[in-house]
Amino acid sequence: MSIEAAEAAVASSGQRVRDLKAEGADKEAVEAAVAELQAAKATLTASVEAALASCAEGTPEYDVLKAKLPAAAKPKGKEKKKDDAPQNDRAAAKAARAAQRGAKAEAKAATKDEAVLGPNLSQAEMDSAEFGNLFIQSTHAATRAWTGVKELVPSLAGQQVWVRARVATSRKQGKSLCFLQLRQSMHTAQAVVFAKEGELVGFAATLPRESVVDVFGEVTLPAEAVASCSQSAVELQVRRLYCVSRAMPELPLQLEDAARSDEQLAADPSLTRVNQDVRLNHRVIDLRTAANQGIFRLQSAVCEHFRGFLLSQGFTEIHSPKMIGTASEGGADVFRVEYFGRDAYLAQSPQLYKQMALMADLDRVFEVAPVFRSENSLTHRHMTEFVGLDMEMTFFEHYHEVLDMLDRTFCAVFDGLNQSHQEELAAVRAQH
Repeated sequence: MSIEAAEAAVASSGQRVRDLKAEGADKEAVEAAVAELQAAKATLTASVEAALASCAEGTPEYDVLKAKLPAAAKPKGKEKKKDDAPQNDRAAAKAARAAQRGAKAEAKAATKDEAVLGPNLSQAEMDSAEFGNLFIQSTHAATRAWTGVKELVPSLAGQQVWVRARVATSRKQGKSLCFLQLRQSMHTAQAVVFAKEGELVGFAATLPRESVVDVFGEVTLPAEAVASCSQSAVELQVRRLYCVSRAMPELPLQLEDAARSDEQLAADPSLTRVNQDVRLNHRVIDLRTAANQGIFRLQSAVCEHFRGFLLSQGFTEIHSPKMIGTASEGGADVFRVEYFGRDAYLAQSPQLYKQMALMADLDRVFEVAPVFRSENSLTHRHMTEFVGLDMEMTFFEHYHEVLDMLDRTFCAVFDGLNQSHQEELAAVRAQH
């Protein structure tokens, strides 16, 4: 090994020792790192001493090489040439012993890491271990009864349940205790992993954030409410823990950063701001925030209440074509597409088909469907594609009958949101 490479190895090993001590790492990990540092120093000593043997003492080159030696290995005074060979042999033997100790330490650390990462298990093997990496291959019919995080309530105290959720945070305290925050959609609960023996706690502590896990545990009531979780009145005492999908150790964005409100960011400029391009480039992660979960559920609820009310008023839901032969409203703002050698157009509106349905004696119709309009606006939000809530009805004597129906439809939608979706509304308001 060259002297430069040996010096780099010593610097890297020394930094690792300092980092582990600063983090309060386990004694075994620190000892392994120290052994690695000693081996690196021995290698550096052997490389420098070999180079010194070919240099004349007192030359600038000799002095430079001598300065590179670790303090304990620097030669003291003038050495006789007849002692050079035995000295080199002793240094080589010392380096070999240090390298051997380092190899043993690395092997021990690797064995420990393998144990902490857990065994790889199939569905048929999962009963053989209380933790591990579970590979779902649809080889067994569903036999486990699942409980949602939202369903973890005080009335389940004392019962043992299976929960599948994401690991929002992992916090290890000592060798025998680890706290996991489990998240499923908009709801969170705290899981407690306690074990005086074995590697269950170590396995739990190494789970990266956003990993999907299966947890089997007992529902208990904590002495104090868990303020950081939505299910604050309960805890889950973990008995078995399996990682179904392990996330990357480093994610492109953190959910706590993506979930901050503008008010929080304005109050503390040092907080990390997740820009729009980062959100869109990693949309799958961004959509896991409580606010985005709430937005999608509210969107679904709007359609649900719109559809439900109109059906109760005798309306019929229709599904009109979205690829048509001519512009549906006669304008030029349409998207033209190639259709087997001829032109076709994306529908601007279901208006024509709603009127046809009324003339076909359906009397009252509605549709929830996409609308396409080729309108190049100067704003950040475009009307090129959106979901339209359309309704059409006949009236008997006055068009106010239609206006009254529209008024009642809006009230039904807003009342439904306020009565059944306060949790989603609160999540959106908290960030936006």
